[in-house]
Order: sequence, then C-alpha cells, then structure tokens
Amino acid sequence: MKFRLAAFWLFLLTVGGNHKLLSHVPPMGVAAEKQPLHKGNELENAMKLRETPKQSRVIGDITTTIQPDSDPGRSIGHQTVRRAKAPPPSLELHFRESLNKLLAGDETNHVDQTNATGNTTVAALATDEGRGDHEPTTTHHPERRHVVPDKLQYTQEIQVKQGRLMGITRRFQVTSGLRQVDQFLGLPYAEAPTGNRRFMPPGAPLPWQGLKIARHLPPVCPQKLPDLSPLGSENMSRARHKHLSRLLPYLRTESEDCLYLNLYVPHEEPQSTPKQYAVLVYLHGESFEWNSGNAYDGSVLSSYGEVIVVTVNYRLGVLGFLRPSIDAHNIANYALLDQIAALHWIKENIEAFGGDNSRVTLMGHSTGAACVNYLMVSPVASGLFHRAILMSGSAMSDWAASNQSLQLTMQIAHALECPLNEHVEAEDDDVLLDCLRHRRYQDILHIPTALTQFSTSLGPIVDGHVIPNQPYKVMGHYTEHFSRYDLLFGITESESYHTLAALALEEGLRENERDNLLRFYMQSRFDVRPDLALAATLKKYQDMYNNPIKATNLEHRDVVLDILSDARVVGPLLQTGMFHADVNRRNYMYVFGHNSATGPFAHLPHSIMGEELAFIFGAPLAAAGPFPSGNYTVQEKLLSEAVMAYWTNFVKTG
Repeated sequence: MKFRLAAFWLFLLTVGGNHKLLSHVPPMGVAAEKQPLHKGNELENAMKLRETPKQSRVIGDITTTIQPDSDPGRSIGHQTVRRAKAPPPSLELHFRESLNKLLAGDETNHVDQTNATGNTTVAALATDEGRGDHEPTTTHHPERRHVVPDKLQYTQEIQVKQGRLMGITRRFQVTSGLRQVDQFLGLPYAEAPTGNRRFMPPGAPLPWQGLKIARHLPPVCPQKLPDLSPLGSENMSRARHKHLSRLLPYLRTESEDCLYLNLYVPHEEPQSTPKQYAVLVYLHGESFEWNSGNAYDGSVLSSYGEVIVVTVNYRLGVLGFLRPSIDAHNIANYALLDQIAALHWIKENIEAFGGDNSRVTLMGHSTGAACVNYLMVSPVASGLFHRAILMSGSAMSDWAASNQSLQLTMQIAHALECPLNEHVEAEDDDVLLDCLRHRRYQDILHIPTALTQFSTSLGPIVDGHVIPNQPYKVMGHYTEHFSRYDLLFGITESESYHTLAALALEEGLRENERDNLLRFYMQSRFDVRPDLALAATLKKYQDMYNNPIKATNLEHRDVVLDILSDARVVGPLLQTGMFHADVNRRNYMYVFGHNSATGPFAHLPHSIMGEELAFIFGAPLAAAGPFPSGNYTVQEKLLSEAVMAYWTNFVKTG
C-alpha cells in the first residue's frame, strides 16, 4: 500500500518567511504552496487553508527514514546523588517577586488597562517551609499505572530542593528499539491548595523527610467527569465514547492535594558522559473542567526523541478558574498560576535530572493550548519557558475564556448560601472566601455551571494580572513577551467533530437543523443580525456541496462541522500565528491529516481533533496511556517516528 506523508500534510506556513523546518530532520521533498492570508478575518483565512489542494501540502514520503540527530555525545551522566544547582537569587525570587509586584500594582503593564491592587496575598510563595513526608494516600488501580516490569528497577538517587527521591526505570521490548526511560511520578511542585489555601495562588512546595520513592501516579485534581451513561452517550459518537472509556480510569482518584507533575527522563548509566536534555512540558486539554496529565505517558516520546517530558496536574473547574470576588481587579486564574508554579519548579530542579532549564518548551492541546498561549503573553511567566507548541487551540478562540465570571461567582455563592449579592462591598470578599473554603469541594463541584452550548462558563479570564489584557491586544500591539518564544502550531482536519450529538453525526442534519444550529452559534458570538451572518457564511461554503439544491443531510452536517472548526479553532489559531510571525520569524505550522485505518474514527475521510496525540506520544511504538497500542501498521509506526522527530527537534533547537 502506497502511504505517503500526504496523510500527515506537514508543511510550513511561510507567514514568518522562515523556511528552515525542524533542524536535524532530512529534507522532505516539495515545499508547501503559499496561500495569501489577511489579518482580521479569521474565517476567511481558515477557508483559504481549506482551499489549498492536498497535493500542495505534501512534504516528502513517509518511507524516508527520519531519525533524531545521532550525535554520539548524547549521553548524560548521573552521579550517585544528583543535585539541582542552587538557583541564583534572581531566579529564586523571579516568580514570587513578579507576582507580588503585579498584585501590588507596582509593575507597569504595557497595556491599556489600569492595574489595581488586589486583596489576595501571596506570602506562601516566599516560604520555604515543607510539605513534610508526603505520599498521596490514594488507591492505585492496575489500569492507572504505567507499564513497569514485574521486578522494579529503581533509578539512582536524585537530590532536588525539597529532598531526596528515586524513580523507576521502564524497559521496553528489545524489538522496539527504544532505550530505557526513568519515570519520576507524583512530584509535588507546590503546596497543597487545601483549607485556607483554596482559592489562593500556589504556595512553595514543602520539603519531605527521608527518601521519596516516586513510582505512583498522583491523584488528579477535583473535576466533573463526562457523562458516559446511556443518556449522556447520546451526546457523543461511539468512537468518542470508546476513547473516553479508556481515558476515565486515569481520572478516578481525585484530591484537592493534586499539584503534582510527572517526569520522563532518558535513562543513562552512571559512567555516561554528562549532557543536558531539552525539556518538553505538556499541558493536557479536553476541557477546563476535567482531565489530567496522568493520562499522557511521556516514556516513548522521551525515549525516541531524547528529551525530558513533563506532564502536569493543575486545578480545574471552579477550583481553578472561579474568581471568588465581586472586585474585577482581584486575581484569578489559579489554574494558570499552578502551571507557572510548575514551570518555576522545573527551572529550579530540572538540572538534577539532566535537564537544560534554558531549553524548556511548553506544549498544550485544545484547552491546554489556550493556556500555553495565555502564558506566552503573561508577564508572570516571563523567563520560565522558551518555545511553545499550540495544538488545536489558542487564546483567540471564542471558547478560550469566560466572560461571565461575576455572574458565575454570584450563582455559586447563592447555591452554597454564602453571603454575596451584587451590592456587597469589595472588602466583604473575605467573608465570601471564608465561606467557600469551609464547603466540601464535592458540594462546590456539584453546582450546575453550564451556560449555553457555545459559551465557556469556567475558564481563564482577563484579570489584569496573570492575563494583562485581551489576547488580540497583547499579541497584536504589546508584543514584549509574545515575541520571545519560538512557535509551532497546527490543527487536524475536523476540529469540531465532537460538537455534534451522536445521531447528527451518524445521520446528518436537515437544512433547517443546519440553519438553526449555525444561527444560534452566530447569535451567541456576533453583535450582528444572525440571519445576515448565516447567509454570508453559507455562501462562502457553497462549493462543499455537489449540488446545493439537492444537498444531502450528510453534506449539511459536514458544512456545519467545517464552519464551526474554522470559526472556533482554525481561524483563531491562524490569526495567532500571523501575530507571532510579525515579531518572530521562528514560526511553523502543520496540519495533521492522517486517519488511522484501525483507529476509532477509521470510518471517516478526515482526521479528528485529538487523533494526533497517539502519534506524538508514540503509541504505535509502545503502550502510551489511554491510546490503543495495537493494530498499527508499519507505515503508522514510521509516521509516529516522523512526528516525534519533528516535535522533539523543535524542542531542542526551535
């Protein structure tokens, strides 16, 4: 079977004018055909991308062998006890001082929004007090563990700022050709956000006594899981249901004490020559209200690409995104602050694992990509990472922020019988906080927060501190932070496939159903007459019909999926890429167009959001979290190797 990289469609978006793809990768054939793109018209730019013929997007042939650079000096040495270098005072104080300045209004934001002093303090960020000898008290089910040999092989002892630890070494089958990987699971990067630390910025991690054995996945943060009951399953395709059924076992054990990260490090013997590895930090997607870094085993990616992979758990939903205040100037975005705290821990400690803290790449998928984009423009995250990968999401998407924060705060306060109404003075916020901190988190999570189908009730908000201003303003006009990062970004062919219910996906939509759905979306987003917007948009997509007068229900469905994909993901992401290309020429784009013949969406003619993750994490080569590990073809294994080579070469060199 002839299998070309047309299935992948990896190509450069030459908006930055930089034709150097990811270094150390052999030349891959024909370059992409350029399409003229224009700022300010996200939907039109997305359509231009769709109109590019598939043939012009091909780069090379998948049969070409793609390997990471084979420098014989790749090894990295381990001493009997490896220690993190003491950070310089500026690094030690960077995260704490920058956040304190923002909260105090002492640091000037280069944006047209006035900073105000918030009431929340961050004293805990400056403390070095420890968490104590702590192992999560949680039951670990076999299906939640990473695959390890029957007889555990422990790593060498590592010394980080908080104490001594050891991990375990994962061995792969000899036939896989993969080197061993050291796993350090459940490392605390911040103080537990419990009790009076709920709805507070993350505190410094506490030291532990003795030797910590980091071999179990940590608990996940409290969350609302998707409904997989027969009734809930009507809202998703059977393939989506199957994927979530594999994912949910990783999310069963939760605790508010959840600020942990997992490290995957290429294994080296003690006598090896020391070398520092580039670092790839992954922020999970799916939702601002559920999921976990635990589900994404970075072992294969770390082994094949020879980088350190880090996955992070951070607060979600109400606990991560609620602004517990009626004062619009008070700090919020605790989930983003958790992510910043994890990056701060990595900068302080990654050298002990053989990592290079001057080569840290932050990668996110869907909602995780939006978080990465926000951190690219946040002064609080400055200096903590150097490159970014945005997959199927950006801060420009209409779902990437909540614009109902005050309404949601009042709704939750009333449901929990906390003293709050819209006439309460801002100084009474402490009373609200005290009430929220004395409620069980289970009671908080059970409060209905959903608004309408196309709105985000819980997500990042522009608070003037962590997110200084609207993303389009910061990226388009105030580029001081945004311009510092190299950027790789991209999409799949159908980004909104999971928007429709199972019946609509299987049987299609009638014309009136198509129009009603699109009209509702446009009414929720645009301050124009939805009928006019609908007519103009449908006219742009007429060429998708074989015969517009006799269009089928499946064609109506496909038009809806393409319009929603372009409007909600593709267009905003292209706009983000063009903003970035104006200030940094190290700017690359991909389109993942492979649909596995043995995967859950094999019956579809195009790739679906999230399908690329199995190939990025190396599932065709060896088991990797919730992704199916069998039935991949030889060509798909080569495809996975190609993808991992591209991604990790970007991590290493930009």
